[in-house]
Order: sequence, then C-alpha cells, then structure tokens
Amino acid sequence: MRLVRALTILVPVVLILGTGLAWADSNQVPAVPEVSAAVLAPLGVGAVIAVERRRRRVAAITRGVGTAYLVVKRSIDVCLSACLLLATAPVFALLALLVRLSGPGPILFRRRVIGRNGDSFDMLKFRSMVAGAEQILEQDEELKKVYYVNCKLHSDPRVTGIGRLLRQTSLDELPQLINVFLGHMTFVGPRPIHPDEVVIYGPCVEKFKTVTPGITGLWQTRGRSNTSYEERVRMDMQYIEQRSILLDLWILAYTVPAVLLKRGAC
Repeated sequence: MRLVRALTILVPVVLILGTGLAWADSNQVPAVPEVSAAVLAPLGVGAVIAVERRRRRVAAITRGVGTAYLVVKRSIDVCLSACLLLATAPVFALLALLVRLSGPGPILFRRRVIGRNGDSFDMLKFRSMVAGAEQILEQDEELKKVYYVNCKLHSDPRVTGIGRLLRQTSLDELPQLINVFLGHMTFVGPRPIHPDEVVIYGPCVEKFKTVTPGITGLWQTRGRSNTSYEERVRMDMQYIEQRSILLDLWILAYTVPAVLLKRGAC
C-alpha cells in the first residue's frame, strides 16, 4: 500500500521534472512515451499527457514553415495592402456613397471573427444587407435553419440591391485590405470563422488557430459558395499543411479569374 502511494506521488514528479529539463532546450520538444502514458493514466495523469501531445502537434505545425516564409509573407501583405489602399481610394469613396444611399445603417459591417491564436477581431466589409439583418435572421426560423446548417444563404432576402452587386463582384470585401495592413489578416490563408462556426468546424479548429486567416485561399479558387462546409475545412487544412510562398502566389493568381468570372459568388 505504501509502495502504491509512493509511486502515485513520485511518478508525476519525475515526469514534471523530466519535462521541465527537456523544455530548457528551446530546440527540443518534450517527449512522453506511449508506454509512460499507459502507466500514468490510472494515476490521473493521462489527461495532462493528452493535452501535452496536442500542444506538441500544434507546435510541430507552427515549426513547419521557416522564419523566412513568415517575414516574406508579412512584407508582401504590408506593401501590397498599402499600395492597393492608395490605388483604390476613389473606389472606396464611391462604394461608401452607394452603400450610404442604399438605406439606413453603417457603411462598414464589422463581423467579429476568430483569428490566429484564437484572438478575435472585427473583419471589415462594406455593408450589403438592410439594417437589423441579424434580428431578421433570428425571427425567421426557416432562414435561420438553412444558415446554421451551411453558414451561408444563396438567396438572402436581407441583401440590398447594391449589396448584391458588391457580393457578386467581391467588392464588399475591399475594406479587408485594412485588416491585412493591420496584421489581423493576410492575403492568402483560411477564411476567418465566427465563434458560432467553431462547433461546425470541428477538431480542425486548433490547427486553424496556428495561422493568420486570409482574404482568399484554396476555397475561393475552387467554387467558393458552391462547395460544402466540410470541403472548405478540408481545403483549409490542406493549405495549412502545404503553405509556401509559391502556393500563395498560385492562389493569388487563380483568385483573379475566379472573382472576374464570379465563380461561386452569391
């Protein structure tokens, strides 16, 4: 009996000390053998080990790309977004006027979404719906059911006339250049998700949080609204695992015809 009690105390202590020594070297990832997990689980340490394994998997994804990639990607984001904001300033002004004339409500719509490391931020868009659109959705049970199943509505009665044009041309997303310049978003990456989507996104949300969300990605080049939510998640994960500067440039190149041809726009 005393031996069991001693093991209950000593084994977790040894595990913690051993893990701490491994963490002392920043280039090493602490390892917990499978056999150790099987032995320690009955002692109540199994849950701790499971969390640590998940942390190591996420860390491995983060280390999957080099510092050079992150520096080059951020440099492109800052320079390109600044140039586009200056070049499209007249377009911004014209669209802001049209949205204002479309009816009461703010010019910019702020959608609270989840970004890198689980931090939330306001993703900006030109308002494309009537004022009180969220309340209209909550009051219409059929509309709400379709939205929460697909996270999109192909024929949304809340969209204004100018809003429909903005959506079909993707001009409603022009203000997201500000998000990119501020570092909340990047040009290429998984689309940001709303807190309500976390359950639908599933366990892949942990991997999603390791990267900065983007304006465009594989999803936008392969059908956008014509793809299912499951396919969108699969493509997001594929991008995270294979991301590179060349892949980013390829996606940017294919986004242009996808927008011009209005593929999957609604």
